[in-house]
Amino acid sequence: MQAELSVSVGNAGTWLDEHIRHLESHDVLPVARAANDATYETDFGRIHLKAQNSELQVRIDSPDEAALTTLQGSIIDYLKETDPAVAERVSWTGVAPAPGQPKNFREMTVQTVRPLSDWLLRMTLKGDDLAPFDQRGLHVRLMFPETPGERPVVWPRIEPSGAVHYPDADDTLTVRVYTIRDIRPEIGEVDIDIVRHAGGIFSDWSETAQPGNKIGMLGPGGGYFPPEGWLAIGGDDTAVPAIRRIIESRTDTAGGHVVIGLHPHQAPFEIDLPANFAIDWVRTSDLVDAMQAIAPPSADTGFFWFAGEAEQARALRTYFKSELELPAERRSSGAYWRRTGSISKS
Repeated sequence: MQAELSVSVGNAGTWLDEHIRHLESHDVLPVARAANDATYETDFGRIHLKAQNSELQVRIDSPDEAALTTLQGSIIDYLKETDPAVAERVSWTGVAPAPGQPKNFREMTVQTVRPLSDWLLRMTLKGDDLAPFDQRGLHVRLMFPETPGERPVVWPRIEPSGAVHYPDADDTLTVRVYTIRDIRPEIGEVDIDIVRHAGGIFSDWSETAQPGNKIGMLGPGGGYFPPEGWLAIGGDDTAVPAIRRIIESRTDTAGGHVVIGLHPHQAPFEIDLPANFAIDWVRTSDLVDAMQAIAPPSADTGFFWFAGEAEQARALRTYFKSELELPAERRSSGAYWRRTGSISKS
């Protein structure tokens, strides 16, 4: 499936160069780059950017409408953040965003909620047509009404630009990003592991959620499985679901090293490790040092992955890039939350 847009940005070549540099600073690299165009490959399809005089031309090629919807939404979200004036002028041709609920949205039903430990819950959700959620990305956006009531829930809708419009006023939704811990599309089930912490809106809701409660799920998006080979992987409590899903997906015996940081009130629990993996449980404050202490089998071997608090993620991104001199295809360091506000992906 294909969609295109063309928008005036002044000097399109300069605009494109600036934004490619911005993306490169976040380790988002084009697979092809020429003087006035760039191509990006994603799990959701290919994005081709071309500058022609004052016009920026964008073309997306995706395997299905759900993937296309995800890329259209990602592009408009990026423009809203970096160039709001351009975002307001976006109009798609080809397969334009269809009105109604986004094609990558599902209404889910709570099946069960059970504790895995004193600091981690597992919520199992039931829904239809979940195969796309097993094919791309690690994360989903989960949502429920801020003001419970008897009236029907108003779920998000897609705008002509491709942006997701969330309802407001009495229909406002609480929206948080979580990792798909496990998915069984053949029976329509998804497991979400949730860190228990008093005062967290989603965490508090999950403590009292009952079978039959409705919850919205949008995605998947963000995150990916590192390539096979030796792996150094670490993070704090919010990254535990992603870490466990990633290491359970390993099929080779190259091995690796896991580092998990916990707060003083949290205790380690049993984790099944793939062949030739070691694990260290450390204090959250010691995560950066523990990751930096990991030595790969050789300088040109291995992938380094980290997720957690933003300052620690930034420090390790710099370490992976500048100290270890790892190319972008051998490193990933993501912020799951900030001390001034949550972007939790537990």
